[in-house]
Amino acid sequence: MNYLKIAVPIIIVVIIIGVIIVNPEQEIIEEEIETQWRESGPFSIEKYEYYLGEKIFLTVNEIPKDVSGEVIVFRPTSTQNVEEFEELDGISKDEITTKTKYLGIKFSGENKQNFNRYFEPSLNEWKGICSRSELVGEWVIVFHGTQYEDMSFKILNQTSSWDERAFEPIVDKGNC
Repeated sequence: MNYLKIAVPIIIVVIIIGVIIVNPEQEIIEEEIETQWRESGPFSIEKYEYYLGEKIFLTVNEIPKDVSGEVIVFRPTSTQNVEEFEELDGISKDEITTKTKYLGIKFSGENKQNFNRYFEPSLNEWKGICSRSELVGEWVIVFHGTQYEDMSFKILNQTSSWDERAFEPIVDKGNC
């Protein structure tokens, strides 16, 4: 059994070297955005910047039983929707007047203290998100109904090297 602990890593290294020798012109240069967890109370996301089309993971650990509210994710927008903010008491209008609601996630520590949720900012003809420019920029996550500080992150105007989606504008469909 001890020979397996030595043999398996050696076989893996030999295979990797073999692949590199067979295809020496292929460079593996993947500029990866560094994972740096951001936290606000029990809420956290894994990065400050994301590529277009990348999933954003929201991790929630140990919400106090007496805390409930809504995680509201705001995306950049060039138009203001004042009515949207009138419903949301306690949210700084100065901070988010250039944002529009993208997603809401209700939570209650009494019902569930831990959960994970992910979302992928993407074009959506029914939400009227018709071009990549409506996704790119600074996003804000607000923890409505709590005293936790807002968090922000950026969506960059580029995709990961493995992502073949072009994010072509949606025209004459739905609300586009």
